[in-house]
Amino acid sequence: MRITIRTAVTALAAVAALSLSACGDDSSDDNADGGDSTTTSEPTEEDTPAEEDTPAEEDTPAEEESDAPEGETQDVFDVGLGDCISNFNAEEQVSELTVIPCEEEHDQEVFAVFEVPDGDFPGSEAFQSQVETDCIGSFETFVGMPYNESVLEIQWLEPTEESWAQGDRELVCTVLDPSGPVTGTLEGANR
Repeated sequence: MRITIRTAVTALAAVAALSLSACGDDSSDDNADGGDSTTTSEPTEEDTPAEEDTPAEEDTPAEEESDAPEGETQDVFDVGLGDCISNFNAEEQVSELTVIPCEEEHDQEVFAVFEVPDGDFPGSEAFQSQVETDCIGSFETFVGMPYNESVLEIQWLEPTEESWAQGDRELVCTVLDPSGPVTGTLEGANR
């Protein structure tokens, strides 16, 4: 699946450029996912100071992994509604996530899962439009207040072209507190 981070309602359009990760229906698709990761990171690495960019990218995931709460590593395709997870690197393709019991400290919670209409691969702009209607629309029901009034943020997972070709049609919406990890569900948090 691809991930896209939203930091403010008005910045939603700029965020679509961060879509990078993939998921599909078979756990054997990890090789295809790895190819996308290389492709998406190539524009950054093509810059002349590629050696400077690469260590910075490597440092960020290592720091996130070392700070991540303990949990069970699961294939991204197995993560679903109600799962609480640790943060993941939005600049890389995601094939696995750490699922943590919601009663323990975690970074994000899956609050909605939507089917993307079948057909040709729609692309990031179409996924963003669906997030704006479906994920943001479900946010108020889950959290207890409108998204544009909340301090909480949304992140989502969307199919890549490769996972789409394998039948992946899920848009997975997660909620997070930008100030840091939470303990317990954010359902009804009303903040």
